[in-house]
Amino acid sequence: MSTETAKSVSLRDVAAASGASIASVSRVLNNSGYVSADVRRRVERAVEATGYVPNFNARHLKTGRSKAVGFMVSNMANPFLSAFFAAVEIRMQAAGFSLLVASTYDQPAREKELLTLFENRRLEGIIASPSVEGLSREVDPFARCKLPLVIVDREVDCDGDAVYQDHRQGVAQAVDYLVSLGHRRIALFGPSVAIRPGREKLLGYQDSLARGGVAFDEALVCMLSSAVQSSEAQMARMLELASPPTAVIALGTRLLSGALRSVRAAGLRIPQDLSVVGIGTDDAFALMHPALTTLRFNIEEAAQAAAHLMLERLGGKTAGAPRKVTIGLDLVLGASCMPPKAAARVEEVPATPSRSRPRPRSSGL
Repeated sequence: MSTETAKSVSLRDVAAASGASIASVSRVLNNSGYVSADVRRRVERAVEATGYVPNFNARHLKTGRSKAVGFMVSNMANPFLSAFFAAVEIRMQAAGFSLLVASTYDQPAREKELLTLFENRRLEGIIASPSVEGLSREVDPFARCKLPLVIVDREVDCDGDAVYQDHRQGVAQAVDYLVSLGHRRIALFGPSVAIRPGREKLLGYQDSLARGGVAFDEALVCMLSSAVQSSEAQMARMLELASPPTAVIALGTRLLSGALRSVRAAGLRIPQDLSVVGIGTDDAFALMHPALTTLRFNIEEAAQAAAHLMLERLGGKTAGAPRKVTIGLDLVLGASCMPPKAAARVEEVPATPSRSRPRPRSSGL
């Protein structure tokens, strides 16, 4: 149905198509008041059939509230982000709020446009994962946003609440595990250190190597912006080193797939020749063989925290300083890791203790 046609569909049209009263349709759409399961199904089918689009401006004029929150992430095609959105949406809908989702494709100009759009549409808050960190408050559009904000896994100087993944703790777990198996040449693939996840993952990697007395080698580190070709080429170069990696931690689906192409091209077997640790959700690597050892995102816990922070702001239950919640990652053991071959082990000079100071852990709710 065209946008023009969708705009012409009214609550009365949905009521006629569903055989329900206008009041019942309103209760279903606003998730308020009681309606029977049968009526709810008929209204939902009618909404889909007619292409009804809620008029947020009209809702705001009538009630003073749009009951809608913006959800802004880099790309909804990312399995983690789509699963996170679904988990947040369930909780927001249960509280009577709708989510308007938009992908930014890591374009700051688009983020700025979307912030303006969400404010003009009278949305009540925004859950977002900005593409750029380190901007001053004078130029950062998120710092100047007038709506309640929940920032997801980015360090932005604004007045919004934040939900972080504890990437540092998670990666340290993975490296500790590989070191315990006897690995000393551990490659790391991750996102750019220009954003918090990349910085924290690299710190966790360095923390664990130092703790295990393993020398840090920059030749085994590849922090990129999830480009498959780049990770493939970098993995190929690592495999040509005089002391190639015996294990790899690839922290991203695309980074993992690119690295594994080079592993297959070199005729190496997992885990006999190379141990592998990935990162993702419970089902992201379910079809891999052997089963992948994985750093697992706790999506449900992160979604609960994001929704809770937003709903408390919208409900006026808190007006204090920004709050920060940090969610841990779990290491789920599969069959993709084993001790390295004796011939692959190399003598290492004990690493110099890390001089970087651990960042303070953010408090929970």
